[in-house]
Amino acid sequence: MSTSSKVCIGLSGALFIIAGIMCLSSAGATLLSLAWLLGFFTLISGILSLYFYITVFKEVSGSGYVLFSAIADIIIGIIFLANQVLVAAAIPFVFAAMLLMAGIQAVIHAFDFKRAGFSIWHMFLVLGILTVLFAVLSFVDPALSAFTITFMVGFALITRGVNRFIFLAGVNRLL
Repeated sequence: MSTSSKVCIGLSGALFIIAGIMCLSSAGATLLSLAWLLGFFTLISGILSLYFYITVFKEVSGSGYVLFSAIADIIIGIIFLANQVLVAAAIPFVFAAMLLMAGIQAVIHAFDFKRAGFSIWHMFLVLGILTVLFAVLSFVDPALSAFTITFMVGFALITRGVNRFIFLAGVNRLL
Protein backbone atom coordinates (compact mmCIF):
# COMPACT_ATOMS: atom_id res chain seq x y z
CA MET A 1 0.00 0.00 0.00
CA SER A 2 1.38 3.39 -0.94
CA THR A 3 2.21 6.03 1.62
CA SER A 4 -0.38 8.40 0.14
CA SER A 5 -3.08 5.74 0.57
CA LYS A 6 -2.10 5.29 4.21
CA VAL A 7 -2.15 9.05 4.76
CA CYS A 8 -5.64 9.28 3.22
CA ILE A 9 -7.00 6.50 5.43
CA GLY A 10 -5.37 8.00 8.52
CA LEU A 11 -6.65 11.46 7.64
CA SER A 12 -10.19 10.17 7.13
CA GLY A 13 -9.99 8.43 10.52
CA ALA A 14 -8.80 11.61 12.19
CA LEU A 15 -11.57 13.64 10.54
CA PHE A 16 -14.23 11.18 11.73
CA ILE A 17 -12.88 11.39 15.27
CA ILE A 18 -12.76 15.20 15.17
CA ALA A 19 -16.32 15.34 13.79
CA GLY A 20 -17.49 13.00 16.55
CA ILE A 21 -15.86 15.10 19.25
CA MET A 22 -17.43 18.23 17.74
CA CYS A 23 -20.85 16.55 17.79
CA LEU A 24 -20.42 15.61 21.44
CA SER A 25 -19.20 19.08 22.39
CA SER A 26 -21.77 21.05 20.39
CA ALA A 27 -25.19 19.50 20.65
CA GLY A 28 -26.84 22.55 19.07
CA ALA A 29 -24.79 22.39 15.88
CA THR A 30 -25.33 18.65 15.73
CA LEU A 31 -29.09 19.11 16.01
CA LEU A 32 -29.03 21.78 13.26
CA SER A 33 -27.11 19.44 10.97
CA LEU A 34 -29.47 16.62 11.80
CA ALA A 35 -32.42 18.91 11.06
CA TRP A 36 -31.15 19.46 7.52
CA LEU A 37 -30.34 15.78 6.98
CA LEU A 38 -33.67 14.73 8.42
CA GLY A 39 -35.50 17.10 6.09
CA PHE A 40 -33.56 16.00 3.04
CA PHE A 41 -33.88 12.27 3.69
CA THR A 42 -37.55 12.54 4.69
CA LEU A 43 -38.30 14.36 1.44
CA ILE A 44 -36.44 11.77 -0.63
CA SER A 45 -38.10 8.92 1.28
CA GLY A 46 -41.52 10.43 0.63
CA ILE A 47 -40.81 10.82 -3.09
CA LEU A 48 -39.58 7.23 -3.35
CA SER A 49 -42.57 5.92 -1.36
CA LEU A 50 -44.94 7.84 -3.60
CA TYR A 51 -43.25 6.34 -6.65
CA PHE A 52 -43.58 2.86 -5.07
CA TYR A 53 -47.27 3.48 -4.40
CA ILE A 54 -47.96 4.71 -7.95
CA THR A 55 -46.01 1.98 -9.73
CA VAL A 56 -46.59 -1.07 -7.53
CA PHE A 57 -48.74 -0.79 -4.47
CA LYS A 58 -51.87 1.22 -5.40
CA GLU A 59 -53.80 -1.90 -6.43
CA VAL A 60 -53.30 -3.57 -3.02
CA SER A 61 -56.25 -3.42 -0.66
CA GLY A 62 -55.60 -1.04 2.22
CA SER A 63 -52.69 0.69 0.49
CA GLY A 64 -54.07 4.14 1.24
CA TYR A 65 -51.87 4.31 4.30
CA VAL A 66 -48.78 3.98 2.09
CA LEU A 67 -50.00 6.91 0.00
CA PHE A 68 -50.80 8.94 3.13
CA SER A 69 -47.36 8.17 4.59
CA ALA A 70 -45.61 9.15 1.33
CA ILE A 71 -47.43 12.47 1.10
CA ALA A 72 -46.82 13.17 4.80
CA ASP A 73 -43.10 12.47 4.36
CA ILE A 74 -42.90 14.86 1.41
CA ILE A 75 -44.68 17.64 3.31
CA ILE A 76 -42.65 17.04 6.48
CA GLY A 77 -39.39 17.00 4.49
CA ILE A 78 -40.19 20.37 2.89
CA ILE A 79 -41.16 21.87 6.24
CA PHE A 80 -37.95 20.59 7.85
CA LEU A 81 -35.77 22.07 5.12
CA ALA A 82 -37.52 25.45 5.38
CA ASN A 83 -37.34 25.69 9.20
CA GLN A 84 -34.09 24.11 10.39
CA VAL A 85 -33.75 26.02 13.68
CA LEU A 86 -37.31 25.21 14.69
CA VAL A 87 -36.79 21.58 13.68
CA ALA A 88 -33.54 21.38 15.66
CA ALA A 89 -35.45 22.47 18.76
CA ALA A 90 -38.23 20.04 17.97
CA ILE A 91 -36.11 17.08 16.81
CA PRO A 92 -36.95 14.94 19.84
CA PHE A 93 -40.67 15.40 19.20
CA VAL A 94 -40.31 15.06 15.45
CA PHE A 95 -38.22 11.95 15.95
CA ALA A 96 -40.88 10.54 18.27
CA ALA A 97 -43.67 11.33 15.77
CA MET A 98 -41.78 9.69 12.91
CA LEU A 99 -41.09 6.63 15.06
CA LEU A 100 -44.74 6.45 16.06
CA MET A 101 -45.87 6.62 12.44
CA ALA A 102 -43.34 4.01 11.33
CA GLY A 103 -44.22 1.73 14.24
CA ILE A 104 -47.95 1.90 13.51
CA GLN A 105 -47.27 1.25 9.83
CA ALA A 106 -45.14 -1.80 10.72
CA VAL A 107 -47.90 -3.19 12.96
CA ILE A 108 -50.48 -2.74 10.19
CA HIS A 109 -48.19 -4.38 7.63
CA ALA A 110 -47.47 -7.26 10.02
CA PHE A 111 -51.13 -8.25 9.92
CA ASP A 112 -51.19 -7.81 6.15
CA PHE A 113 -48.18 -10.13 5.95
CA LYS A 114 -49.91 -12.63 8.25
CA ARG A 115 -52.93 -12.75 5.93
CA ALA A 116 -50.57 -13.22 2.98
CA GLY A 117 -48.94 -16.20 4.70
CA PHE A 118 -45.55 -14.63 5.39
CA SER A 119 -44.02 -17.00 7.94
CA ILE A 120 -42.15 -14.45 10.06
CA TRP A 121 -44.87 -11.79 10.17
CA HIS A 122 -44.64 -11.83 13.97
CA MET A 123 -41.09 -10.45 13.87
CA PHE A 124 -42.39 -7.45 11.95
CA LEU A 125 -45.13 -7.05 14.57
CA VAL A 126 -42.66 -7.18 17.48
CA LEU A 127 -40.36 -4.63 15.83
CA GLY A 128 -43.35 -2.38 15.10
CA ILE A 129 -44.46 -2.51 18.72
CA LEU A 130 -40.91 -1.78 19.92
CA THR A 131 -40.77 1.20 17.57
CA VAL A 132 -44.02 2.52 19.04
CA LEU A 133 -42.60 2.09 22.56
CA PHE A 134 -39.44 4.02 21.62
CA ALA A 135 -41.67 6.77 20.23
CA VAL A 136 -43.61 7.01 23.49
CA LEU A 137 -40.34 7.19 25.47
CA SER A 138 -39.14 10.01 23.21
CA PHE A 139 -42.35 11.97 23.82
CA VAL A 140 -42.11 11.45 27.59
CA ASP A 141 -38.52 12.72 27.93
CA PRO A 142 -37.54 14.92 24.95
CA ALA A 143 -34.37 16.26 26.61
CA LEU A 144 -33.05 12.76 27.11
CA SER A 145 -34.05 11.96 23.54
CA ALA A 146 -32.10 14.98 22.19
CA PHE A 147 -29.06 14.07 24.28
CA THR A 148 -29.25 10.46 23.14
CA ILE A 149 -29.51 11.45 19.48
CA THR A 150 -26.49 13.77 19.57
CA PHE A 151 -24.51 11.29 21.69
CA MET A 152 -25.21 8.47 19.24
CA VAL A 153 -24.12 10.58 16.27
CA GLY A 154 -20.93 11.72 17.99
CA PHE A 155 -20.07 8.26 19.27
CA ALA A 156 -20.78 6.67 15.88
CA LEU A 157 -18.42 9.11 14.15
CA ILE A 158 -15.68 8.50 16.70
CA THR A 159 -16.00 4.73 16.36
CA ARG A 160 -15.88 5.10 12.58
CA GLY A 161 -12.64 7.07 12.90
CA VAL A 162 -11.07 4.54 15.26
CA ASN A 163 -12.18 1.82 12.86
CA ARG A 164 -10.26 3.53 10.05
CA PHE A 165 -7.06 3.42 12.14
CA ILE A 166 -7.60 -0.25 12.98
CA PHE A 167 -8.15 -0.90 9.27
CA LEU A 168 -4.93 0.94 8.49
CA ALA A 169 -3.03 -1.20 11.01
CA GLY A 170 -4.52 -4.44 9.70
CA VAL A 171 -4.45 -3.82 5.96
CA ASN A 172 -0.68 -4.33 5.76
CA ARG A 173 -1.17 -7.92 6.93
CA LEU A 174 -3.64 -8.51 4.11
CA LEU A 175 -1.28 -7.24 1.44
